[in-house]
Amino acid sequence: MGFYTEKRDQLIEKIKVLEKRIASDTAKKKSLEEKLKDATRLAMAEEYNCKPRELDEIISSEHLLLQKLRASGMSDAELLELCGVKTSDSTNSNTVSQKHGNDHRNPYAESGELEGQMSFYGNSDKD
Repeated sequence: MGFYTEKRDQLIEKIKVLEKRIASDTAKKKSLEEKLKDATRLAMAEEYNCKPRELDEIISSEHLLLQKLRASGMSDAELLELCGVKTSDSTNSNTVSQKHGNDHRNPYAESGELEGQMSFYGNSDKD
């Protein structure tokens, strides 16, 4: 065997080892991300003194209420005032709606059925 053939074979073997390590590390990373997601969700449920399923329902209902209030014409500043948060001079600060327009449609919606709603998870009916 020639020198370069051996060198090539060594490099191929090193690449294979690295590819296996990358695959293993990627799987570990994904597992840790799932654990982090679960821990974060449990921490939020603990903070709000409820069960995780109840937390999902609270978030969904609050999001739906927020979308309805925005659709009725309330600005972000008015929503913040409604929550008791004082806003700075409205002439100097732009709300999210003013900066990005009042268009709160879901850009990923494929039908009018989901218009005005955000989607945090993929549509399971398409799987």
